[in-house]
Amino acid sequence: MGLAGAFLMGSAVFYINYEAVGTFTPAFTAALKQWVYTFFFGGIVIRSCEYFANTIPSKAKAITTATLIPSIVTILLVFGLHNLKGTPQPFESTLPSLIIIPGTFFWALRERRKKKIEENKLSDEFGS
Repeated sequence: MGLAGAFLMGSAVFYINYEAVGTFTPAFTAALKQWVYTFFFGGIVIRSCEYFANTIPSKAKAITTATLIPSIVTILLVFGLHNLKGTPQPFESTLPSLIIIPGTFFWALRERRKKKIEENKLSDEFGS
């Protein structure tokens, strides 16, 4: 999943930057930065989403926190990464990262549903 996400995001960033400057090297540099970030940090982002979704008692607060915190951290880190030397279009290169917002929202919902199913199985098992 990390590899697929890295390929998708890296490709989008390559296209954005290649369209802007028309040369391979700066576009590839930006794409490589995005690829590495997505591949290595994508799992951490998803795990933090799962953590918030499963540990906060209130469902609304859990879903909100599990969506906002990983999304904001990711967007800020990606923007900072692309502001380092080598990315011709840092703001535009950050835009594909906005997909993280609905992604973490639906992942958090999935985690809460999974948690509820597990709790129901346990209560059925022990007759509670």
